[in-house]
Amino acid sequence: MKIAVLADIHGNAGALRAALIEARKRGVEHLVVLGDLIGYYYAARDVLEQLREWPFVAIRGNHERMLAEALKNDGAMQTYRERYGSALDVAATTLQPQDIDWLIGLPDRTSIHLGEMALELCHGSPRDPDEYVYPDAKAATLEACRVAGADLVLMGHTHYPMLAAGERPLLLNPGSVGQARDRGGFACWCRIDTDTRVVVLERTPYDTRALIDEARRRDGHLPYLADVLERGYPAAARTS
Repeated sequence: MKIAVLADIHGNAGALRAALIEARKRGVEHLVVLGDLIGYYYAARDVLEQLREWPFVAIRGNHERMLAEALKNDGAMQTYRERYGSALDVAATTLQPQDIDWLIGLPDRTSIHLGEMALELCHGSPRDPDEYVYPDAKAATLEACRVAGADLVLMGHTHYPMLAAGERPLLLNPGSVGQARDRGGFACWCRIDTDTRVVVLERTPYDTRALIDEARRRDGHLPYLADVLERGYPAAARTS
């Protein structure tokens, strides 16, 4: 079986669309989504519609938990709006109630088998859904993330791709589909062939211009939301 691992889509429907088109070309049959489908950007409904065209399994991330809190507490919504932008407001007003219930009801972690491979799905790490495990993490941190009986421990949250090979299980972070933090203009994801056990980290280019304009219009007080989409990208590529 060929699967695609996606994390941190963050309401970026254009990046997701580019990644899924490429996944189709590569023969991917099933999606694994590691949380933060929403937050930062504004097309939560489109993201869900795209994912539901596929067989997929998902867990929730910290932005889904933020949405759950914000819907109960106006003060929390205001805090998140100031810190992360208006994406949760947009999600709350554009998603159907059953979609919101589904998002906030997702598990924080789960274990699955696909194509005879045992996969441990986490947003942060197996020990803490909010833990950031970066590619330069210390050996002790990586060791603490290894789950007995798993072939792969899949983690998101950092927005940086990582493959910690050697010891078993392997630790994999596909990077962020919607807000890659090492280089803008690419949707990061991962392709796994469960028969051959080959793991390929992918970067699929997409056009960021419309989303950059929208972020500046909606959330001008947070220039980071636009700037990160251009990070490391040649100026000519941004303005062409």
